[in-house]
Amino acid sequence: MRKGLVALVLVAAAAPFLANDRPLVAKVDGAWSFPAFETDAAVAAAAPGGGTWRDRWASMPASGGDDWIIMPPWPLSPHEVCAAALEGPSAEHPLGVDDVGRDVLARVLHGARTALRVGIGVAVLAGLLGVVLGALAGLGGRAADACVRRAVELFTCFPGLLAVLAVATLFGGSTLTVVLVLGAVAWTAFARIVRGELLSLRERPYVAAARDLGAGPLQLLFRHLAPALRGPVLATAAFVAAEAILVEATLTFLGLGSGLGTVSWGALLDQGRAHAAEGAWHLWVFPGLAVAGTVIALHQSGRRPGLSRDRTAGTRPLPSP
Repeated sequence: MRKGLVALVLVAAAAPFLANDRPLVAKVDGAWSFPAFETDAAVAAAAPGGGTWRDRWASMPASGGDDWIIMPPWPLSPHEVCAAALEGPSAEHPLGVDDVGRDVLARVLHGARTALRVGIGVAVLAGLLGVVLGALAGLGGRAADACVRRAVELFTCFPGLLAVLAVATLFGGSTLTVVLVLGAVAWTAFARIVRGELLSLRERPYVAAARDLGAGPLQLLFRHLAPALRGPVLATAAFVAAEAILVEATLTFLGLGSGLGTVSWGALLDQGRAHAAEGAWHLWVFPGLAVAGTVIALHQSGRRPGLSRDRTAGTRPLPSP
């Protein structure tokens, strides 16, 4: 399962170079270009002299010449209308096409990129906030601990999905909005874990010995305690990322996502719901499998033995007096 998660991350990161109607590298009329690296992939890019890059690539002589083009492995854009609407899986389109005529395989690949962006963004933001506040509660004394615990109780009252729905209704559900709102809510999971671990670790003999030898709070935290926190924090990040991906898919499924320019698994699921009576099973089966597989992979990654609560990992040789 861990290998599957790594494969998903690699596919999501490389989606523009796996499925795109723009070349990876092109040499036309002696000029080099890298169209696939352009940022505005939602707009069709014209080849020099007019027409599309794919038509130019298909018309190039097999014998070669001074001009040449290297297309991605799947030369279809997630935004390109390339077939009749709602066509099922075929040799030309293994996962079928959506209700507009866009290739589902390309959209599933690029949807993984959106899911990865949201999952990592929320995990990093919530992790930074939660680790800092959890460390403050665990090492900062009774007053700091009480303040952080009250903040955790307050923010726990706001479920992530409901918070995102409320903000998206008022201000739009862009990817940045989802990351900021979920990050501002999900930090409580990290804070609770870090606080609990530190309350236990700070009483261990090696920490007391380091404190007696003159180690300050920051040295205790980063040198002696942080290694023991790595496993629980990474496990929590995996679960938080999975929840963020589910929330983003739910948001776009409800029509409150980032809009037409962003490809999302939730939007494909919404199309599958709308056209289920027409037999468009491929519009909900494949993105549904992508969402389920990603969430399961993240959960299994968070539960693997390497991310268990190993409190002895923080033990380090004590500094000499």
